[in-house]
Order: sequence, then C-alpha cells, then structure tokens
Amino acid sequence: MLEYDSAKRPPPAIDEFLQLVRYRDLILLMVGNILKNRYKRSLLGVFWMLLNPLLQTIVLSIAFGTIFKSSLPNYAVYLLSGLLAWNFITQTTQYAMSTMAYGGGLLKRIYIPRATYIIAAVGNGLINLIVSIGALLIIIIFLNHAITPAWFFLPVSIMILAIFSLGLALLLSTASVFFTDTVDIYQVLVQALFFLTPIMYPPSILPLEWSQLLILNPFVILIEIFRIPIHANHLPDFSLIVNAVSLALITLVAGWVLFTSKADQLAYRL
Repeated sequence: MLEYDSAKRPPPAIDEFLQLVRYRDLILLMVGNILKNRYKRSLLGVFWMLLNPLLQTIVLSIAFGTIFKSSLPNYAVYLLSGLLAWNFITQTTQYAMSTMAYGGGLLKRIYIPRATYIIAAVGNGLINLIVSIGALLIIIIFLNHAITPAWFFLPVSIMILAIFSLGLALLLSTASVFFTDTVDIYQVLVQALFFLTPIMYPPSILPLEWSQLLILNPFVILIEIFRIPIHANHLPDFSLIVNAVSLALITLVAGWVLFTSKADQLAYRL
C-alpha cells in the first residue's frame, strides 16, 4: 500500500509545472472551449478576429494617418502591428485576471492545477494573435508594403510576447484573487498606458523629457520587438532583443514563483 508523504512533495514551482504537464490535454480542451464560448453567438464567428483589427485600423488611420503620414510611411502597417501586440498582452492578462477572480469556482470542486486557467488564456490569446496577423497581411498587400526575410523573426517576437504575458497574467491573477479591485485598477491603468505608449504615434513627436520616460514603460520594448520586423523590414537591434528577452523572463519567473507560492490558498479565496 502506497502512502502519501507531504514532506516529499516537490517545491511549489516545480510541482505546479509537473501537474500542468499531466493535465496538458485539459489545457488544450479549455483553449478550445474559450474560443467556442466567445464566438458561438456571433454571426461572424472567428472571422471577427480578422474584421475587428481591420476596422480599428481603418478608423484610426482616417483619424491620425494624415497627421503622421510624413514621418510614418505606410501608417496603417505601423498602427496595426502595434495594436496587435498591445491587444494580445492586455486582453490576455485581463481575461486571465477576470477568470481567476470571478470564474474560478471549479477550483473549489475538483483538483486541477491552479495555473490551468492562465495557461489556457494565453493559449487562446496566441490563436487570436496568429489569426489577426491575417488582417495585417491584407493591409500589407493592399498598401504594397514589402515582406522581407525579417518576418522570420516574428515567431521569436511572438514567443517573447507570450512569455511576458504569461508572467504578467500570473502576477495580476494572484493579486486579483486576494484583492478583486486589482481587475478594475488594471483596466484603468491599461487605458492610460495606451495613450502613453507609441502605438498610434511615433516616439519622435514627444518632448525630450517625455521620450526619456518611455524607458520606464515595458510595453514599448515589447511592441517594438514585434513591430520592427513588420514595419521597418529589418531585425530589431541586439540590445532591444536582449532587453525584451530579459524583461519577459524576469516577469515570468517572478509571476511563477509568486503564483505557485500562493497556489494552495487560491481555491479558498475564490
């Protein structure tokens, strides 16, 4: 007869990872369910993932394209590539937070790894991002913007975005379970950061003192690592790659350690 010895349980960070590997089929199922639930009552269905960024780009390009036309050739490509990276990070983290704060009742009834919801949210976000790149390709072809070998760097850019988003989602989801106000505070912060991040405008239009503050905005690095191969048609600078990778890994490690250290308390807080 086997006996369970809690003293032999691996450290929480390792134990949670091992459990996620065991429940990988459940994660894939949850990703599929998120997509189905999101679009099952929509007439356009998954096609909305293409139409939504196209409509955003058209509206914003009409509003701001004339202003930045001289400093940003193919403004629509610049705008949409930034929007895709921004939406992936913010929508993924917001969905993960809301799911853990308000929809984690399943954790009280049966055992599943606590990070399952968050991994599934990031997986769903990746599918949305990859499909939305189709909208970007439509605009690129329409504007006759060049597609160069720099595009081969995009999988690396997407991986960096995913790693950062997972880490940030883990941090924010942990906070949202203990303090539900975190969800509302983050939504307000995201709205403010959108205008403080050069998505619709080039950084060059900012006064010197403001442009120096962009260093403190982590979204700037992540958006540029995704946008440069698409809009500028060359690889990001090595220093930018190092900074983006470092930021993503530090965020993931911090989020994973915090989340797994509180994992056993999460079911009782939901």
